[in-house]
Amino acid sequence: MNEQEKRKEMIKKTFDTVSVGYDSPALRFFHESAKNMTPFMKFRGNENILDVAAGTGRLSLAIAQSLPMGRVTGADFSAGMLAQARSKAEAAGIRNAEFVEMDMQEMVFPDDHFDAAVCAFGIFFVEDMERQIRHIADKVKPGGKVAISNFHGEMFTPIGGMFLDRIKGYGVEIPPMTWKRIASEEKCKLLFQAAGLKDIRSEVKNIGYYLKNTDEWWDVIWYAGFRGMVNQLSPDDLKRFREEHLDEVQRTMTKDGIWLDVEVIYTSGIKEL
Repeated sequence: MNEQEKRKEMIKKTFDTVSVGYDSPALRFFHESAKNMTPFMKFRGNENILDVAAGTGRLSLAIAQSLPMGRVTGADFSAGMLAQARSKAEAAGIRNAEFVEMDMQEMVFPDDHFDAAVCAFGIFFVEDMERQIRHIADKVKPGGKVAISNFHGEMFTPIGGMFLDRIKGYGVEIPPMTWKRIASEEKCKLLFQAAGLKDIRSEVKNIGYYLKNTDEWWDVIWYAGFRGMVNQLSPDDLKRFREEHLDEVQRTMTKDGIWLDVEVIYTSGIKEL
């Protein structure tokens, strides 16, 4: 197993592990972001849509509800995440969404099959993002739309920076923040241009909100992108780190709560006819 395969397996294992808490209220920026994608795409209501790296199905289910005569197929390589997606679809009575276990880098759907494709917070997990966009576009009909969402600028300021500064003091190596490679409208547009898409547009929305308490911030750490870092700590260091970090986060609280700044870029392009 080469380094790329090891990284992919690590990411898959992490998502399987955090899947039970991925829909925690503290991580509701994923849900808010999904609600914004549907109007951004301007669906007619009868399309056949592909959701790449669908996770627990937030975006798939949001889109499915806006397609009374259409259908959504959500693909993800994490069985744990897909189990959550299927459970939510069943609970909500949504029958025009299906979920398949599939690596987004090796999708076996027919080419020119879907009317459009979306990918929320997933493109940056692969090294060659241009190739990945092209692979997604291959599955879309000529003239169809491809869209992604990604974090804009810095993420979770200021408390995210406080987390990174403190955990570095424990000797934890900070992994590459791969989402930063396309953390601006310009970079997203350049990526789409390089992938051969046309009529590219991009917009940024701030969907930040106040966390009720430090426990909610710990849910963000535990069930989102910081889990791998805290897992490197010994049980004693983890306990001490949590106490120290949550104490400093508590000091940022106002009468409204603890601000979690989340800016999201939505970018779309058209596959050439």
